[in-house]
Amino acid sequence: MAEFSMQDAAFTGFRVVREHPKALAFWALAALAASLVFGTVFVSMAGPALTTLQAINSQPSRDPTQVLALFGQLAPAYGLFFGAAIAFNSFLYAAMNRAVFRPTDDRFGYFRAGADELRQFGLQLLAFVMFVGVYLVLMVVMVLLAILFALASKAAAGIGVALGVAAVLCALVFLAVRFSLASALTFDGGRVNLFGSWTLTRGRFWPLFGTYLLAFALAVVVYMLSLLVIFAAAAMVSGGNPMTTMFNADMTSLAAYFSPTRIVQMVLGAGVSALIWPLMLTPAAAIYRCLVPAAAAGAPV
Repeated sequence: MAEFSMQDAAFTGFRVVREHPKALAFWALAALAASLVFGTVFVSMAGPALTTLQAINSQPSRDPTQVLALFGQLAPAYGLFFGAAIAFNSFLYAAMNRAVFRPTDDRFGYFRAGADELRQFGLQLLAFVMFVGVYLVLMVVMVLLAILFALASKAAAGIGVALGVAAVLCALVFLAVRFSLASALTFDGGRVNLFGSWTLTRGRFWPLFGTYLLAFALAVVVYMLSLLVIFAAAAMVSGGNPMTTMFNADMTSLAAYFSPTRIVQMVLGAGVSALIWPLMLTPAAAIYRCLVPAAAAGAPV
């Protein structure tokens, strides 16, 4: 049975960036474009309603009718945002898989628009439906357990809820790891294949989990160091404390949202995203390539 090195797989993203630095520029441009487009659409469609909702939530008493009406106004924006996010992730996952499986095909930062992206889109939708279904079932089970614990005592009810939340999180992490190779499997196999990952990951949960945890830790380090740079740059532009602008955006209008501080944050944040994407998304493809020897026919990354 072919296995893999946890350390080698976790550091795949660093090797991709080191050996294909031009791709980093395309990924940063894609991240910046996504931020500008998503920000423009979301603020235009939902900015005023979201601002009003935040103001209402800060009040001691709320009008349920008004809150419900605001949620109705926000629904189309969130729906469009969700669809656009899945579409963008389809291009992103395809690009990261291509960087591992076809490292010499690095035109346009591995971005393409074709059948690979369509299959990734279908996979994303299928995975979303499955995970939402599993989540809803787990929540029902958790509520039932909380009720059973509550019948014993109020203190037991709190313990039941805490145990239920922990169990739900563990179950979702377990499923995420077991289905983590689906994107690479779909890309390599040329057809949407979500459940094939379950077979490939059988008996390998802990090595996979350890690899992803290490990759996540590396991404966190990169993010925290980058956040210091972004914060310093935003402080220079704003001339004071940029915390409000960075973490509490003014969404009353496009002009207010795209302040100089926000633009600096977007530009620098795009560079951070370009670094974090390969760190988080390429290890699974590298693992798949080790587990399925036929996928390793190309040159190593």
